[in-house]
Amino acid sequence: MTVIRSARVLLCLSAAFALGACSNNSNRGVTSTVGVDTGVALTTAGSVTSLLETQTLGLGATVENASNSAGVTWSLIGVGSLTDITTTTATYTSPTTVTGAATALITATSVANPTQLASVALIVLGTPQIDAQTLFPANVDVAYAAAVSAAGGDAPFTWTVASGALPPGLALNGSTSGATSIQGTPTAVGDYNFSLTAVDSLSRSATVALTLVVHPQTACVIAGRFTLVFTGFRGGAAATHAAAIQISSTGVITGEQDYKDPHRTTPAEILTSGTCVNRETNTGVLTLNAPSGQLVYNFAATPPDSTGVIHSAQLQLISSGADSGSGHLALQDATITAVPPSGNFAFGLIGVEGSGAHFGTAGRFTSSTAGALSAGVVDSNGTTALNGAALSGTLTAPDANGRGTLTLLSGTQTFTLAYYLVDDGKMVLIDIDPTTSASVATTRMAGQMTAQVGNVGATVFDNAALASPSIMSLFGAVQTAEPITVMSMGRLSNADATAGTVDVSLDTSDQDLDVGAEPFTGQSYAIAANGRGELNLADTSGLRSLVLYLDGTANGYVVQQDNPAGSAGLLEAQFQGPYASPPPGGVFPPTLPNAFVSGTAYPQSSGPITLAPLIYLNFDALSSSFLNGSFSIEPSSGRGLGTITESGVGTTSAALYIVSPTKMDMLRFGTRAVDGTIEFMIQN
Repeated sequence: MTVIRSARVLLCLSAAFALGACSNNSNRGVTSTVGVDTGVALTTAGSVTSLLETQTLGLGATVENASNSAGVTWSLIGVGSLTDITTTTATYTSPTTVTGAATALITATSVANPTQLASVALIVLGTPQIDAQTLFPANVDVAYAAAVSAAGGDAPFTWTVASGALPPGLALNGSTSGATSIQGTPTAVGDYNFSLTAVDSLSRSATVALTLVVHPQTACVIAGRFTLVFTGFRGGAAATHAAAIQISSTGVITGEQDYKDPHRTTPAEILTSGTCVNRETNTGVLTLNAPSGQLVYNFAATPPDSTGVIHSAQLQLISSGADSGSGHLALQDATITAVPPSGNFAFGLIGVEGSGAHFGTAGRFTSSTAGALSAGVVDSNGTTALNGAALSGTLTAPDANGRGTLTLLSGTQTFTLAYYLVDDGKMVLIDIDPTTSASVATTRMAGQMTAQVGNVGATVFDNAALASPSIMSLFGAVQTAEPITVMSMGRLSNADATAGTVDVSLDTSDQDLDVGAEPFTGQSYAIAANGRGELNLADTSGLRSLVLYLDGTANGYVVQQDNPAGSAGLLEAQFQGPYASPPPGGVFPPTLPNAFVSGTAYPQSSGPITLAPLIYLNFDALSSSFLNGSFSIEPSSGRGLGTITESGVGTTSAALYIVSPTKMDMLRFGTRAVDGTIEFMIQN
C-alpha cells in the first residue's frame, strides 16, 4: 500500500488561480524529494514538477533503508515518454504538442518490496487554452469577482479585453499569472458580451467569449424555501442543526428549526425574523433568530439553472470564534401533504456519543400511509452496536414546513429524529432526543433518508445492484490524541454479480499514516433483496467488514462493522458519461464546464473547516480565488492525485474523484497536527 507523507509533496502549484504560474525547468539547482511516497525517495533536479513541450526532466529514485541494491522499476501513465531507464534514474521527455496542459503520473516501485513506491504528477504546459464557461450572474451594487483561467502557457501573461466591454463598474485585476479576475461592483443592468485574451511569454495566446448578466440590486442572491442541515462544533463540542427556511425577496428569513448540542435540544422551534444578505458574487450571510438564540452562517450558492433558480448552497457556521462546522442548503421541492411519507426507504446517520465516541448508523424500512414501519433492519457501530437487527417505529406526517418526526426502535435502543423534506424522495435527519446531564445516547446525529428505487416487495435488489462503479466516502474518528479523524474515500468497480466479487481502491487519511489507493481486488460481497449488503475488505492488516444499505444501483449508505470507534458514510453512483468531450481511451475528462462550490462534508473535528465558492476544474487544475491545485486524473477511473493550496489552510496532498459532470469529492490527506477532511464540490 502507498503511504503518503504530505510534507514531501511538492507538486506544481500556481500562485494565483491556474497552472500558468507554475515554474518550468529553468530553476535547476537544489535537489529534494518530490511526489507522494513510502519507502522510496523520488527526486528531480531543483524539485521541478512542470515543464514545457519537448523538454526533458531527469528523475532519481532511492529505496530508503534498502538491504540490497535492486533499486526500482519505472512506470508512466499519461503523456510523454521515459527513456535512459536504470534502477535508480530515468529521463522524462514531454510531448512535442500539447493543448492547454497535460499530466504524466510517474511511479518508481521498489524491486525488493513492491509495496514501497513513490509517485509524482508532472505537468506539461502547452499552448494556452481557456475553456468556455458560464459566469455567475451579478447584481447592481453588489461586489463581484469571477476567475477566468488559462491552462498551459508560460508566465508571465498579459490579459486584455479583446472585444466588447465589461459591465460598467467591473475591470480585470491586472494579473500576470495564468488566471485573471473580473472584479468590481456593477452599476448597470444588462447582458454583456465580451471576449478575453491571454498572451503568454512565448507570444502564444488563447481567447474565450463570455457573457455576464447583471441583474437589478437584490437583498440576497438566493430566495425561496430551502432545507438546511449542519454538523459541527459549538464551543468545541459536537452540535447539529436542521431547518426549513423561507427567504423572501427582501432577504427576510422565517421558518422552523431543530437544534442540538451538549447543552440544549430545541425541537420544532419557530424562527423569528432573520436575514439573508449578500457579500460578494454568490456568497452571503444567513442570520437565523429563534427564542433559544442566534445562528449565523456564511453561504456560497451554486450557479443558477437556465431559469435563474439557485438550487443549493454550501454553509459554514460563523457564530463565534469557538464555533466551526459546515452544512448544506437545498431547495425544498417536495409535495407536502398531511400524511406520512410512505414506501421503502434507506437511511444513514453519522453521530458522536455523549462519551465523545464517533459512530454511524444505517438501515432501511417500509412505511405505510399511516406511518407504521415494517420490514425494518438496522446496523450501528456505536457503543451498543447493532448488526442486522430488527427495526420498528413510526413516521409522523409533515407540518406545513415539511417537518415531521421519525421514531426508530431496535431492541432496547430508541432514537427520536426530526426529518425535513427536501423533495419527494429525500429528507434530512437529525437526532432530537433530549440533552441531559446524565449519560446521553447521542450528542450529535445527522444524516439523510432516501426512497429506495422501486417496490422492494416486487422488484428486489440483488448482486447486480453493484454493477456500476461507485465512490465511497467514510467519516470517522478515534479517541486518541493523534490521529483524531480517520477519513477514507475510494472507488468500487468491476463487480461480478455471479461470483459476488468487486474491486475496491481506497484512500485513507489520518495524522499518523496516510494511505493512497490501497488495492482490494476480488473482494466478496452480497446484496439482499431489501437492499442490505455486506462487503468484506481483506489485506495484510486484517479484515474490514462493511454493511451497505442501497437506495438504488451502486448508491446508498455504509457502516463499518469491525470498527466500533465509528466509520460510516455514503456510497455514490459514479456517472460514467457520456461527457461532452471524453478523452481518447477514457470517459472521465480533465476539464468540467462551469463553476463548482466546495465545502467540508460531515466534519469530525473542529478544524480545518473550509468553504470555497466558484471552483473550476480546467485541464487537471483546480482554481478559485481561495485555492489552487493540480491533479493527475486517471481517465478510466476519474481519480486524481495531487495537491491543494488554500488560504488559511496551507498545502496538503489530496485525492480527487469525479462523481458526475456536476459533482466531485475530495479527500485531503492529513499532515502533522492537521486532520484529513472530505469535501464535496457541487454545481446544483
